[in-house]
Amino acid sequence: MRKSKYEKILSLAPKLIAKEGYDGTSFQEIANEVGLHKSSLFHYFKNKEELLLKILQIPIDEVNANLRTIINNKKLEPEEKFKWAVHNHLKLLTEYIDNVNIYLNEIRSLSRKNQLIYLGKRKRYARDFMEIVKEMKAKRYFNGLNTKIVTFGLLGMLNWTVKWYKKDGNLNVETIANIFCEMILGLRKT
Repeated sequence: MRKSKYEKILSLAPKLIAKEGYDGTSFQEIANEVGLHKSSLFHYFKNKEELLLKILQIPIDEVNANLRTIINNKKLEPEEKFKWAVHNHLKLLTEYIDNVNIYLNEIRSLSRKNQLIYLGKRKRYARDFMEIVKEMKAKRYFNGLNTKIVTFGLLGMLNWTVKWYKKDGNLNVETIANIFCEMILGLRKT
């Protein structure tokens, strides 16, 4: 299936920005990569910051929607929700690795207003992930531990994967997710 120009911009711009940095990537370079005239980019995005915000929002919106689906699935036990959440997180983290690296290095390039929009979505995700941690605590995981710290610790561990994961490495994302789940679920206190 052929990508629309909009989809092409959103798939190629993150690669350029992740490589050259936000300040080091011009609208002209993005237009050249996509095969558009620079002025045509303004049809899709009013400025480079709007493009940056969209690049950051794509993975967070998708991971948030998937996590809500997992949480709302009443058929899943807390351990299953946790496994699905870890797989969801790592799948999207690695699928959008350039977008995630842009967040790590370029969040300061957004205006305060746009930072708050994006960070609000990240906070919502952390709150939703914390719901799973609370359900797991009811099943005797993480006994006596602060729920917020456990949640941030788990998310930190998952997010750090972006720094060492290699698509062509020995372990695929599914295997890594399984290892993380075994590691965490093996810590159950009885």
